[in-house]
Amino acid sequence: MAYWLLFFLIAFVALAHARAGIRTTSLVLGAVTLFYGVFGDSWIAFGLMMIAGLIVFGPLNLPVLRQEWLSRPLFTGFRRVLSRLDERQLAALTGTGTGWEAELFNGQPDWSRFHESYSARLTPDERSLLDGPLAEFCSRYARDPGVPGKAGPAAHARLRAYGLHGLAVDGLHGGLSLSALAQSAALMRLSASAGSDLAQRIGAPSRLAWIAALQRHGTPAQQSRWLPQLAAGANLQTIESGIAGDAVIEAGDEGPALLLTLDITLVADAEIVGCCVDLRDPEARLGPGAATGPTWLLLDATLLRDKAGPLRLPLAAVIGDREHIGEAARQGAESRAVADAISPIAIHAGSATALALAAGSLAKLHAPFGLSLGERSLAEEALATLAARATAAQALAALTARAVDLGEKPYAAAAFARTLGLAQARECTATARDLGLDQGLSARLVTDLDEPPSETLEPALVARTDVYSACVLRSHGAFMQALAAAQDPNPATALTRFDDALWSHVGHLFGTATQAFALGLTASSPLFGSSAPETQYLRRINRYSAALAFAADVSLSVMASELGSRKPYTALRAVREASRRSLTTWLGDALAQLYLASAALRQYDEGGAHLDERAVLELICTDAFSACEEALDRLIRHLSSPFLAWLTRRIVLPLGPSRRAPREATQRSVANQLQGDSRLRERLGERVGLPADASPWPLIDQALGLMRAGEAIEARAIAARVSRLSRHVPTRIDQTRDSGVIDEAEAQALRDWLAAVSRIQKPD
Repeated sequence: MAYWLLFFLIAFVALAHARAGIRTTSLVLGAVTLFYGVFGDSWIAFGLMMIAGLIVFGPLNLPVLRQEWLSRPLFTGFRRVLSRLDERQLAALTGTGTGWEAELFNGQPDWSRFHESYSARLTPDERSLLDGPLAEFCSRYARDPGVPGKAGPAAHARLRAYGLHGLAVDGLHGGLSLSALAQSAALMRLSASAGSDLAQRIGAPSRLAWIAALQRHGTPAQQSRWLPQLAAGANLQTIESGIAGDAVIEAGDEGPALLLTLDITLVADAEIVGCCVDLRDPEARLGPGAATGPTWLLLDATLLRDKAGPLRLPLAAVIGDREHIGEAARQGAESRAVADAISPIAIHAGSATALALAAGSLAKLHAPFGLSLGERSLAEEALATLAARATAAQALAALTARAVDLGEKPYAAAAFARTLGLAQARECTATARDLGLDQGLSARLVTDLDEPPSETLEPALVARTDVYSACVLRSHGAFMQALAAAQDPNPATALTRFDDALWSHVGHLFGTATQAFALGLTASSPLFGSSAPETQYLRRINRYSAALAFAADVSLSVMASELGSRKPYTALRAVREASRRSLTTWLGDALAQLYLASAALRQYDEGGAHLDERAVLELICTDAFSACEEALDRLIRHLSSPFLAWLTRRIVLPLGPSRRAPREATQRSVANQLQGDSRLRERLGERVGLPADASPWPLIDQALGLMRAGEAIEARAIAARVSRLSRHVPTRIDQTRDSGVIDEAEAQALRDWLAAVSRIQKPD
């Protein structure tokens, strides 16, 4: 009998792995049962299996019975869950996820499609722009000793002269027509060479969002009016924190017009104002049933300065004209997602890279007769962290920008870019402070990372639960199909569509459970695949992808059952529901880490899979997998059903948590590469336009050159063992000279070296 049980188990696992549908499952299990009836040793067991099969699979294979007995009650509960969601939450679910995050979330990532679609290069024209005007601007800015830490009017005027405000504007309207990938590369270079303040001047997410809204939804007349001004560098003041005023439709000489009342304070240099107003049509001048509500407007700032009281504007002031009235939420979410997928992570990547390269240079630098930063006990781990975070930020910036170029709805990509970028910035600044880089010449870079503009913080962590909830649900194919069915006005068609989505997903559920369990046992073993590290990382992403898909189905089912419950709404239930909503946050955290690991693998492959870069890839993937397991573990611990929690843990983590800290040898390798003339340092510098052997400022280069020239003199002075040497370095240099070990020229070389180091540690 044991052999027959194994036979049935193999058949069931094969069906689950193939994600077979109801009919295929019924036919295969029926054939296996008949095979047992012919060759088995128990007619009683055969009869019981036949009866059980007819009871279970009979109604499932009859659509009428299945829909009436099973699907209809579930559909009713699903509608009840939707009724508990507010309009804002439902509006956020406007389209299903079609990007790489959706494939990761559904447990079946197609790596061939990923490498084919997301492996893009800059065009020759884009490369010439980055290596020409942009590189010239960055070189002039970075090498100008009079430039302060914050960009002044001269730098802004120079930006306009180079035409860099038009990165996101098409060439027809005076812009540079750069792809999202090229925009990301340009902002990364600006941030690394000139600082995040200047990069924000042309790449602020609010600015890019309005440009995207104009190019996607604006009328030709609006594009011709506003885009050339934005490309020329016109200052745009945006009010996105809420409704900036009211607009009422009234009769005008040439049709309906807007009577606008705004409650805003103009900044001194504002030339264009973008805002969201609550548009009302109390007299139905737009026609019966016409849309109203939050609407986007672009206004000339001079109108607001020159006129007191309400403004009378033509209806054409609405972005997209009357067809887009009331669509500020959809336009804003879509346009802001495009901007967030490009700008914040690119600016962060530039600042993080400049800090990492500066840290590598400063780690080698020391004063005469002193110790270097790299010789400290914790320096290796800190330097490795800075290098890994800079590399990861560059990879993430390229992947999210490419998602925009592919025409995806980059809601998830934008959310990952914001939250991961902010977390990396905090870790980098803490690490830099541990190394003492927040003092002296490098303090500006630490400040760039530590104080991101307030607008980049607003949606990142404050509303992370809502953002990740929308990303998770939008990436769940079966949920989006069920949502579309619930919005179908025809009840019969709606039930049929829900039934198809539900029962096709059941096979997917068993498939992800089988895959997660099998890969959980074998993914880390070299016996089941290539021993190459990058191949093992890919298999582990597949493992966590399947685990995430299964855990998502379990947790979302638990959350839906509680939201759709008919029990009285008590305070205790409210607390439990709030706790369940955090399940989607942990799902989003796990998905973000897999997205980051995928980005790192893609960048590693595009760089030629060089052996010297394996160490930093190991650091990135080890941290990502560890964070993914932590998120899944927290999710499982907060499931309300103990049995479901136990079952999910046995499937998702069959061997328990495998979180591992990075190896010390790996950290040492990355730290040494960051300090030397290595391929890692060369690649980091290439992506942000910095020379491979240079730091962001000439003073560091000069000090390193003087240090290399003076090290032989220093070594000879130390070997001489002159007695009673002072700890005061200038005095010690004089004592060594007076003893005859070095001459005056060599002593002056040591003084120049000391002065150069002092200028870095305590700049004027």
